[in-house]
Amino acid sequence: MNTIAADDTSVTTVAMITSTAMVVALVAIVLFVALGVYRARHSAAREAQYRTLAEQTGAAQQSAAESARVTADELTALRTELQANRAELGEVTRRLSELERLLSQIG
Repeated sequence: MNTIAADDTSVTTVAMITSTAMVVALVAIVLFVALGVYRARHSAAREAQYRTLAEQTGAAQQSAAESARVTADELTALRTELQANRAELGEVTRRLSELERLLSQIG
């Protein structure tokens, strides 16, 4: 009978150790899966924030490019106007010189 009792104790001990190991393994698997789910959610949230930031950056770049185009067009118009003013000033200077020459001949 002692042998049977010792065998029952050994079986009970082995069963206890096995069940404890299975519970520990199950808890580890659950924690590992929970960590994966947390990381996936956190990653998705960061990706959404990144996309929003990228869209805002793109819109700001487009706005800056449009402003630069408008400024370039305005500068081109000013350059054309300046060239016309220089030509007109040259013409006024030429006429004034002729007028001075004519007045010096008269007077």
